[in-house]
Amino acid sequence: MEANEQRPINDFNDFPSVMEAVLKAIREKKFGQAAILASLAHNLAPNLSEQARAARDLSAAYRHQGDYDESEKWATEAVEQHEALAEEGENRSTLRELGASVATLGTLQLQRIATDPSYDNQENSQRAAENLSKGLRYIEESRKHATDKNRKIDQYDINFTARTGFAEALAGDTKRSLALGARAVRLAFWSESPKIDTSNPNLTTKERFKAKSRAFVRGVGAVAVAAVAPFNRKLAKSIVERLN
Repeated sequence: MEANEQRPINDFNDFPSVMEAVLKAIREKKFGQAAILASLAHNLAPNLSEQARAARDLSAAYRHQGDYDESEKWATEAVEQHEALAEEGENRSTLRELGASVATLGTLQLQRIATDPSYDNQENSQRAAENLSKGLRYIEESRKHATDKNRKIDQYDINFTARTGFAEALAGDTKRSLALGARAVRLAFWSESPKIDTSNPNLTTKERFKAKSRAFVRGVGAVAVAAVAPFNRKLAKSIVERLN
């Protein structure tokens, strides 16, 4: 039996193990369980940054369940807390976590565009693209504070580059979306690689391979969305809905 498999939720009593269980539940698409665990992590968080990170995972769990209002509430909390921390002092951690939180809010907005016809308009498309692009800029800025050999690649880049391509395509910037899709395909081979210091050290070899596969498919999907969005928005949104 793998670690944490079928482990009762009330057995978790420390923040790191709960957060690892949240990520595992999301990878296995057990989103109801992920929400419960992320709520527990939010209560156990040792500081505001980790609490905001738990709020971000809560947002992701609710997004996958289609509860967009609850997802937006937690994503907004994560952004506000990480913004406050970044204002106190910029470093690699505060900037990359702020970037991931802003990009998570953009990811939610992107999902709503793909699934809710009443939300699909130019203003919301532009807002999603702006938040995802802003998130990537914060993540890029964070790398200037890194000193290791892997400072040019961050797992958060891999997580959000294709999604930013989706959003830019739906907002009408085909050229930028194609460039982002191509970059996402290149980055996919680094996804969760132990050679980058921002990967998850607790993943098995099989899980790392799956992460690379997901990232590659999402990158190819971003190129496809860029190509079809100007001619068939319905098809483009269906690809986004499956891969976001």
